[in-house]
Amino acid sequence: MDLAKVKELVNSLLPNDDYSLYDASFIKEHGETILQVLVDKKGGINIGELADINEALSLKLDTIDGDMGEYLLEVSSPGAEKELRNLAEIKDAVNEYIHLETPTGIFEGHLLEVNDEELVVRVNLKGRFKNFKIKLADIKFIRLAVKI
Repeated sequence: MDLAKVKELVNSLLPNDDYSLYDASFIKEHGETILQVLVDKKGGINIGELADINEALSLKLDTIDGDMGEYLLEVSSPGAEKELRNLAEIKDAVNEYIHLETPTGIFEGHLLEVNDEELVVRVNLKGRFKNFKIKLADIKFIRLAVKI
C-alpha cells in the first residue's frame, strides 16, 4: 500500500482545518506490521476523536488494501512532547514550553518569539529568568515539553 494514498485518505477524513496529519508510516514490532497514523489537533486531540478517525479510516482502508498483507492499524496522537519538525511547527509553538538542543547546550523554557532566522526562549535559571536568542541553524533538536 502506498503511504501517499494513506495520507491523502486520512486528510480527506479529518473533520476540519483544526485537525492535521502529523505522520503516517509502516513499522514492525514483534513481527507485526503496523500502519501507524499520527493525527493532531489545535488545542489537543482526545481519545474519542482518535477512535472516530480510526473507525472511519479502517472502513476506507478495507476498500483499497487488497495488495497489502496483514497489518494492524494504530491511530494516535504524536504526544505531548512531539518533535517540532519545521519552521511552521515551531511558529505554531509560540507561548508553549519547549525543549531544544544546540551544540552549546540544552534549553527548556517558554518559546516567546520566532522569525525566519532565530527564536527567543525564556529559561528559568534557579529562579532567575533569562531570554536566550538561538539561531534556527544551531538547533539540533526541538520538541514540546511538559513542565514539571
